[in-house]
Amino acid sequence: MKNEKKQSIDLETAQSLILKKCRVLSAEKVNLSKSLKRFPAALLVALESLPGYDQSLRDGYAISREQQGGKNCYEIIDEVAAGDTRKLLLGENQAIRIMTGGLIPENALAVVPRELCSVNGETVSVKTVFLEPQRDFIHRKGCELAEGEVIVPEGSAIEVEQLILLAGVGYDSVPLVRKPRISFFCTGSELISGGEEKLAGEKYSANSHLLHGLIEHAGAKVQVQGTVKDDPEAVMEALIAMNESGSDIIVSTGGMGPGKFDLVEDAFLRAGGRVIYHSLHLRPGKSTLFGMLGRSLFFGMPGPPPAVHLLFNELIRPAILALQGAKNCRPREVEAYLTENLYFPKRGLPRLKSGFLSFAEGRCLVRPSTTIGGSNCYIYCSESARELKSGERVTVHMIDSLPCID
Repeated sequence: MKNEKKQSIDLETAQSLILKKCRVLSAEKVNLSKSLKRFPAALLVALESLPGYDQSLRDGYAISREQQGGKNCYEIIDEVAAGDTRKLLLGENQAIRIMTGGLIPENALAVVPRELCSVNGETVSVKTVFLEPQRDFIHRKGCELAEGEVIVPEGSAIEVEQLILLAGVGYDSVPLVRKPRISFFCTGSELISGGEEKLAGEKYSANSHLLHGLIEHAGAKVQVQGTVKDDPEAVMEALIAMNESGSDIIVSTGGMGPGKFDLVEDAFLRAGGRVIYHSLHLRPGKSTLFGMLGRSLFFGMPGPPPAVHLLFNELIRPAILALQGAKNCRPREVEAYLTENLYFPKRGLPRLKSGFLSFAEGRCLVRPSTTIGGSNCYIYCSESARELKSGERVTVHMIDSLPCID
């Protein structure tokens, strides 16, 4: 296969082929406090109504529905604090002093905030204007959630607001799809770790740190990681070992060059792998392989860290999401206006260029990112274009889970 001309596929097709190979992983029970941004293994519904009882929204007085004399004067008969579980009943022209969160007595018309009341001994008076129905200051049972109402739909991660609701209806733990286990290795006889003495011809491995950070940030677990020399046998052994470790995804960087530098594909086939595609119609990232090694998804990526970052966002992160049952896995695309000219050396392949998206005067703006300036998106350029001009409207692919723009 190394001697054959590799047939490239476009990015959208590659993403579709990857997602078709993703099967939702098994479930595990997780404490609710650790569920944020995780995907539930089943529909999460309200176990009870929220709030679970009629409660006071203010410190004040719960007054009776029944009153005579037309003076809106009420006898104070009791006091209810938050946490008081007594079921009290208001009679004619009666009132109960109540605190915020307190259980509303039966037969109550409203809660009147204390600053709107006039108290004389054990009698409280209120003006008629403060007894309008829309000003009852009662938080009614079930007004936030009805029992059985869906809190987290299928395919959606648990967000902060949903976590609050889940806690409010009694969840202490939730069934979640387990985090994908990812193993990776970086190929290169020249690669060393940061603590080692560096000789001429050697360089520190950036991809090992980059991938570890990206994997954990994407909500997955690092299973095994390592560095492998440019040796076909060593690459094959690393693939076999990582597959046997129970990895859901295996990633390699480097060893994807032409000719004798193309180590990974041959080692992958010898390890028992099946190639799905082995070239991407995209720059950077043309030398990219995807396949299956047993039940593990395998991504063979080029060596330059910027290409690794891009391909992780476009290919691997969608797979991590799909393995957890997410509905929307591909990077979000938005339209933005360039603030700088962007030139490319030649035509021939579509390009994705790292960029920085910002907002000003109601518009999305994007500029090419600098080496140390950070990026939050990728700017798309078609294969026929040599340049994009300032002010031009372009498509950008968002990185990670940045705020939605609709």
